[in-house]
Amino acid sequence: MRQTRLRQVWQSIQGARVWTDEVGEGITRIRVTSRWARMLGFEVSAYLVGDLLVDTGFAHVRQQVLSALEGWRIEAICCTHNHEDHTGNCGPLAAIHGCRVFIRNHGLRWGEGVRRLKPYRAWFWGEPGRFDAEEMPDEVVGRHRSLRALPAPGHSITHVALWEEATGTVFTGDLFISPGASAVLIQENPYDLVDSLRRVAAVEPRLMLTGHGLAIEDPAPRLCTKADRVEATAARVVELHQTGMKDRDIVREVFRGGNRRDRNIELLTQGEFSRLNFIRAAVLHEPGRG
Repeated sequence: MRQTRLRQVWQSIQGARVWTDEVGEGITRIRVTSRWARMLGFEVSAYLVGDLLVDTGFAHVRQQVLSALEGWRIEAICCTHNHEDHTGNCGPLAAIHGCRVFIRNHGLRWGEGVRRLKPYRAWFWGEPGRFDAEEMPDEVVGRHRSLRALPAPGHSITHVALWEEATGTVFTGDLFISPGASAVLIQENPYDLVDSLRRVAAVEPRLMLTGHGLAIEDPAPRLCTKADRVEATAARVVELHQTGMKDRDIVREVFRGGNRRDRNIELLTQGEFSRLNFIRAAVLHEPGRG
C-alpha cells in the first residue's frame, strides 16, 4: 500500500501525460511526455501498427502507457534502438501481452550508457529495467502487418528504421531529430549516420514517423539534406583539426550560435551530450583514419 502511494506521488511530481492519435493507415501514435521532458521541449512517441508495437516510451510514464495499451493485442515489440526513452516499458508490456521483443545487435544493448544511467538520464526518463530481447530479424510479421528492419546506426549501434512497404511508412526513432549537424551523444558516429539517412531515403517513403513526434510526408529530400549537412560539417571539422585548431575552438567556428546553452547541457549531462562530441567523433571516425 505504501509503495503504491509513493508511486502515485512520484507520478504526480513527474507530470506524466499520455495521449493517442491516428497518424496513418491503421497506425496509432502513443505520445508520452513528462514535466522534465517538456522542459527539454521533448515528447516521445511509440506506434501501434496492427499488432506490432514500435518502441514503448520511458519508464516514468509506465502506468499511463500500460493503461493506454490495455485491451490491444500486441504480437511483438520492435525497438528502433535501445535507449531508455524508447525501451522503458518493454519488460512490463512483454509480460502482460506475452509478446517478443526485438532489438538489433541485442547482445550489445546494455552499452551506450544504458547499463548504468547517468543521473540526468535516470531523472528525465527513468530506469528501463532488465528484459529479454531477441535479435531483430530482417522482417517482423504480425497478423496483418509487417515491418522490414533497415539498419540505421550512427545515433546507436542498435538502431534500425522500420519500413512498412505496403503503406509507404517508415518509423525512424532518433535517426532524424534536427535538420543538420548538432550536439550528439559521446558514442555517435556521424559517418554511419550519413549512410543511414541515405539508406532510408532510398526506399522513398511516403511518410516518416519519428521517435519524438514528427510526422513528415515525402521525407526523402529532408533525409538527404541532413545527410549532406552532416557530411559537410564533419569534413569541415577534419579540415580545421588538421590545421592544429583545438577542439573547442572548432566548436565555436563550426557552430556559430548557442554555445553557452550547449556548454550548460554538456555540464548537465557530464559531457555525454554536446557539440564537442560531434567534433571528436568526426575526427575519430574519419574514413580511412588509422
